[in-house]
Amino acid sequence: MDILIPIVIALITSVFGPVLLEWAKSKFKKKSADPMPDAIKYNDQIEHQLDIMLDELNCDQIFIAQFHNGGHFYPTGKSIQKFSIFYEVLSPNIESVKNVYQNIPVSLFNKPLSELYEHGEVIVEDVEMNNLYLFNTTTGGKCKSIYLLALTDLDERIIGVMGIHYIEKKHKMVKDEWIFIRQKVGAIGNIISNYLHSKK
Repeated sequence: MDILIPIVIALITSVFGPVLLEWAKSKFKKKSADPMPDAIKYNDQIEHQLDIMLDELNCDQIFIAQFHNGGHFYPTGKSIQKFSIFYEVLSPNIESVKNVYQNIPVSLFNKPLSELYEHGEVIVEDVEMNNLYLFNTTTGGKCKSIYLLALTDLDERIIGVMGIHYIEKKHKMVKDEWIFIRQKVGAIGNIISNYLHSKK
């Protein structure tokens, strides 16, 4: 009998010990957070800001394009820099272009992007007078006035572009509109930057 008790204890420990250990681990293990609620909240914040801008500026289209990698060059493997439109708000009767402008090489928009990197803004109040941009915009030359603004992260690196388009009519921004736009560009840049940096 004295030998039987240690054998029973050893048997119980060897059979049920691992099961109890796994149960205890799963009970106290941190569950990984579901990323979807954060992504939905982030997207809602940006779309809300863009809706406010569309109403306030009485424009026809506002979009946000973000830069990303997309494929590699042969034979070096160097990353191809691309951009995609992630957000777009439109006034009624304006055709959406966000599904068309996905994974676009930045080389196709070199002139406006060079100006954007140098000045932080591209302002074309009258496209007819500056036809350089006429066919080099996301609306395929339908704009009357184009405003592109750099979105920067917390380290002042350009992470995206906000485009404000007047398709139906020309529009020259006034001082109060510029103040409003620059505040919104800063706010949206911070929202994007905070989201991107929190996911590292």
